[in-house]
Amino acid sequence: MRAPRPIRDLLQAESALVTGASGLIGAALTRLLVAQGLDVLGVSRGAAIPEGARAQHRDLSEPGAFTQLLDAERPQLVFHLACPVDNRRDESLIPLFERALLQPHAELTAACLTFGARLVIVGTCEEYGDGEAPFREDQPARPVSPYSAAKALATARTLDLCRQGLRAAVARPFLTYGPGDRSARLVPTALAAALANQPFPMTDGAQTRELNHVEDIALGVARCAAPEVQGQIVNIGGGEELPVVELVRAVYRAAGADPGLIKPGALPRRSGEVARFCGDHTKAQRLLGHRPQIPLPIGLAALVATHTPPESL
Repeated sequence: MRAPRPIRDLLQAESALVTGASGLIGAALTRLLVAQGLDVLGVSRGAAIPEGARAQHRDLSEPGAFTQLLDAERPQLVFHLACPVDNRRDESLIPLFERALLQPHAELTAACLTFGARLVIVGTCEEYGDGEAPFREDQPARPVSPYSAAKALATARTLDLCRQGLRAAVARPFLTYGPGDRSARLVPTALAAALANQPFPMTDGAQTRELNHVEDIALGVARCAAPEVQGQIVNIGGGEELPVVELVRAVYRAAGADPGLIKPGALPRRSGEVARFCGDHTKAQRLLGHRPQIPLPIGLAALVATHTPPESL
């Protein structure tokens, strides 16, 4: 495995644009780049941008937004994370992702070609869909929702444009947890129940998932700016694969709550739920020397220590 290169040496840049800079991964990535001394412009639709970055609030799905932004800022690096997320298997969502994902992607890649910026597109592990796990970068995408299908199409278009001169890579982060996550994902939902000492009804929990701390994911995404991965897809993750019920028990232990409050089997599994969802991270280890550094118990303990109850926000 290659030894990891220092991030500042790897980036070979003084300035960066991060879209979706207020999101879970985007905010962690923005903080990382600021800590490395880059001039960072963080863009979001309105939520707060991490301290130390310049902030701009705008809707990047508006025609001309990316062309104007790159013309005015001329960033050397662009990390593109901005995108609505909706995993429902609902065909009525197709126009949403055409307007909010694929059209902005086309304009962004054209602007990067015009102004010479290097680009990291942040895709999703859900592009693998119901494929065979552990997921490898060379296996075909098998998306199961309009969201993951649009992401897979954006990936394919990115790689095609790389053959035409675009300097870009696609990072596919795997399931992520960390401070600031107020979503309905597994960890924040289980943590809220555990801290309130409440029961947690769930499925049987035998399905397995790979979980990664957001700081490890942000570091891996930053490393995808390395020249050696341009024109390629790289899985970012490497956390331990565990049954979902064991992940929930780990959350309850970290919170000091009674694991007996967890109720496996109280809920049915969702239709089409994937039994095993984890990645093969050999490529990231080989090319970038990237391995996760924050074990799940340590990450969960830190999350509990910094948790802010929703009512105090």
